[in-house]
Amino acid sequence: MKHALQYGIYTALIFLLLVGCAPPDALIQFDATAAPTPEATSTPYITRPKFDPGELVEYVAQTGDTISGLAGRFNTSAEEILVNNPVIPHNVSVLPPGMPMQIPIYYLPLWGSQFQIMPDSAFVNGPAGIDFDIQSYVDAYPGWLKEHRDYAGGENRSGAEIVSYVATNFSVSPRLLLAILEYQSGALTKMEEPETPYTLGYIEPISHQGMYLQLIWAANTLNNGYYGWRGGSLTEFDRTDGSLERPDPWQNAASVGIQYYFSRTLSGS
Repeated sequence: MKHALQYGIYTALIFLLLVGCAPPDALIQFDATAAPTPEATSTPYITRPKFDPGELVEYVAQTGDTISGLAGRFNTSAEEILVNNPVIPHNVSVLPPGMPMQIPIYYLPLWGSQFQIMPDSAFVNGPAGIDFDIQSYVDAYPGWLKEHRDYAGGENRSGAEIVSYVATNFSVSPRLLLAILEYQSGALTKMEEPETPYTLGYIEPISHQGMYLQLIWAANTLNNGYYGWRGGSLTEFDRTDGSLERPDPWQNAASVGIQYYFSRTLSGS
C-alpha cells in the first residue's frame, strides 16, 4: 500500500505538470487522501539485487553530480570511485553530464523506487518554463487561487503573483508549485479555499500560517531534498509514520526532492 500511495501521488503530479499548457477542461481534481489500489496484474515493484561489496555498477553522470555526492548515494568512498575511473581528474568539481562511470557499490536494504518522477530541468525555475504565463494559467481555472491575495515580500500580491515570487526566489518551477497546490488543496479547481491556515499540511503556528508562508516552506523543503541528494548529504530520511525512505542510488535529484517533500506531510502507510 505504501508504494500504491507513492505512485498515486507521483502520477497525479506528472499529470498536472503535463497539462501545464492544456485548456482548463483537461484538468481533473485529485483527492490527496485517495490512493489507487494496484490490480493483481500490475507490474511488481522492482528492487535492486544484493550487490557484492564493492561490485562495480554502471552509472552515467547526471547534471550537477559530484564525486562526493555519488559516494554518499552509492554507499562508497570518493577514493574508490576515482581509483576505478582513472580518467576522472582528482580535482574535479562537477562531473560532465553523460559521462559513463563504474562505481563500486555497497548494498543497503530498503532502496526505493527506480521510477523517476520528472527530469531535473522540469524541477528548477529555468529555461523549460520560460514561456509559461503563470497569471494567465491561474486565471483560466475557477479555483480559489485566482481570487486569493496575501501579503508577500513587502506587498499585497495575487495568488499567481505569489507563486511567481516564490518560484523566482527559490528557483523552483512554478508548474511544480502549482501542481502541489492543486494536489493538496484544489487551488485550481476548488472554489472554496481550505479553512485551515496550513494549506499544504505543514503545521507550524509561529511562522508558517497562510498560503504564502506554506508555499515558502514547500519550496525550501523541495530544495532541501533536491540539493541534499545531489550533494550526497541526504541519502535517507524518515516519513511521518516512522518508516524509512532510502532513495535508489541512480535516482535523480528532482525525484528525490519530491519524495522528500511528501515525506514531510503525508504518511507512507
